[in-house]
Amino acid sequence: MYRVERRTLAMRRSRFSGTGSRPLRRLELDYGPSRRFGLWLGIVALALAAIIGAKLADLYVTAKREAVQLEARIARNGAPRLPRPSAALPESVVREIQRANDVIEQIALPWDRLFRAVESAASEKVALLSITPDQKSGTVQVGGEAAGLGAMFDYVKRLQLQPSLTHVYLVNQKINEQDPQHPVRFTVTASWVEKPSAF
Repeated sequence: MYRVERRTLAMRRSRFSGTGSRPLRRLELDYGPSRRFGLWLGIVALALAAIIGAKLADLYVTAKREAVQLEARIARNGAPRLPRPSAALPESVVREIQRANDVIEQIALPWDRLFRAVESAASEKVALLSITPDQKSGTVQVGGEAAGLGAMFDYVKRLQLQPSLTHVYLVNQKINEQDPQHPVRFTVTASWVEKPSAF
């Protein structure tokens, strides 16, 4: 067994050392791509880039020419006019638009200044029941209940002193005879100043 292994080892050595019957060939390894393939690939990519570049240049020139023509036409004729709709809007759409405009007007009210003016004039003897602004006329109606006529008149005077309110008037009042304390329900109207003067 020892001889067989020795003989096998000797044969292997002779095969790799070149002392055997066949000489070893030179082994050439090429890990890079073929130069011819790379050359053709480069030529094709360059031609493709040139075609795309020419097409983009043509599109640019065409767009530039159209822009100049449109600018000249606008300068000659003025801004293009939009055609008017031939048919009138349905009545339901008109009502919906009006409601939306009313909501927008309500949102645009100077709520903060209006509430501060109305509430700062109030006292312990006056309870505010309602505030109803009217954007179109620029007025506000304030409903309240006072402990008596004196408290009601004091509240109206304090409202007249507010810088954001003008033309403050007592519209109506009614004493509640059924209540043992006889409170007075009243309504005051006033105009509000959109922007208080800085002077």
